[in-house]
Amino acid sequence: MKRIVVLGAGFGGLRAALLLGKRSRELHRRGYQITIIDKNRYHTYTPLLYEISTTSKAIANYLDLKSVTTYPVEGVLLGSSIEFIQSEVGNIDVANKKIELVNHETIDYEYLILALGAETNFFNIPGLKEHALELKDFMDALKVRDAIWGKIEAAENDDTIDIVIGGAGSTGVELAGEIQEWISQLQKEGYHCGTNVTLIDAAPTVLNGFESKVIKRVSRRLKKLGANILGGERIIKAETGKIFLESGRALTYDVLIWTGGVKANAIVDKLPLKKDKQGRVEALDSMLLGDRIYGIGDIVCVYDRDGKPAPMVARAAISQGTIAVKNIVRETRGEKPNLKYGPRKYPYIIPVGGKYAVSKIGPLVIAGFFGWILKGLVELNYLFSIMPNAKALKIWLKGLKLFIQNDRLG
Repeated sequence: MKRIVVLGAGFGGLRAALLLGKRSRELHRRGYQITIIDKNRYHTYTPLLYEISTTSKAIANYLDLKSVTTYPVEGVLLGSSIEFIQSEVGNIDVANKKIELVNHETIDYEYLILALGAETNFFNIPGLKEHALELKDFMDALKVRDAIWGKIEAAENDDTIDIVIGGAGSTGVELAGEIQEWISQLQKEGYHCGTNVTLIDAAPTVLNGFESKVIKRVSRRLKKLGANILGGERIIKAETGKIFLESGRALTYDVLIWTGGVKANAIVDKLPLKKDKQGRVEALDSMLLGDRIYGIGDIVCVYDRDGKPAPMVARAAISQGTIAVKNIVRETRGEKPNLKYGPRKYPYIIPVGGKYAVSKIGPLVIAGFFGWILKGLVELNYLFSIMPNAKALKIWLKGLKLFIQNDRLG
């Protein structure tokens, strides 16, 4: 049979595979097999990584955290005819429509959906990759947690742990807020160390590019929690225990975390496709990249009417996956793949420590406890979309029980 292959089981890739699965009878009649390939055997709900990074070992062990944040791909696909291959992609031979895996296996495809996502961009800053922790997947989150927890356990009375976060986008903001609250709770439980959390960004404010109302609410919350915001500063070098800024300043750190940028998966560097300045493949509004190759998510760049690229968020990847699948199905029917993806401003929620989040839905900005409630409902709704309702509710309730123990400041 001819294969329709989805590379990547992130938000966009998994949604694309599931949508193809719903059309599997029709596609099988036309001689198509649906395959999804990912280097991990599980799908990660990345919006929870900041929670993983700040959950004490006394509250949850590795298996507990993994069960509420990562979901086996084979379990999500259970009952469908979709083939799952756990392997890493080594190369894509576009001319011959072949995918070369690192285990030397070769997969032929008739249609391909590239959904490999992004990887951390260290911008070639000397020493940064060697000394900074990332926050892209579940294991990264555990490394952050263990690094901070190790410093806490080793601290003497009244010691201060210096934590520097490079990059004040949504990930950096979420992490800074939750770390501050976590340490405050530990102090109540008898630990006598403090923290000095510093968010550094080249932009003058946190959340550069977001609405001013959101920036103000988030900045106010971070300051209330005790986090330091250092805007208009750029890290130019990192050493063990010290970073150097473009202004000439130097800061010491006990834990350094980099959340300051991403770039398209390195696999696209080898592809003979047009790319933007960030290395992302430029896609048509049909999500087509080339001959029967579609792209979705952080690996591609789609421009809106004003020439601005679509945001690199989960909702965009999911919407793009829907368009790509519909166009592939149209092609298999002999129709033109002329359905178009329209970039737009998506609603978003930014948690900032404890039972507090800032939500932007259309013109409305909802901050505080109700924003946090919306965050939980969004998580539950996503789980409903990829697994049976009973299973989704069980996982969500378990996660709520675990993480709410770290959310006592409100």
